Amino acid sequence: MSTAQIVNALEGMSAEERRQAVRSVLAKLYPGSAKTIERLLRRIEHPEVPEDVWEAFEEAEDGKGIEMRDEHFVRPPA
Repeated sequence: MSTAQIVNALEGMSAEERRQAVRSVLAKLYPGSAKTIERLLRRIEHPEVPEDVWEAFEEAEDGKGIEMRDEHFVRPPA
């Protein structure tokens, strides 16, 4: 199958079928990178969300956030 045929097939699919096809192909080409693939596709599917918001979501997903307390504003933790 040629690249042009693949592109034509993808263009003929519904948005959901395209998403599933892309996820499947990327997972086969790059095994072990499911989290990266999901994050990339999430950004592509929602281009209106600013990059810094995605970074904050991903930091929270990775457990890199800190708990904010009122006392932090009086005497910030070093």
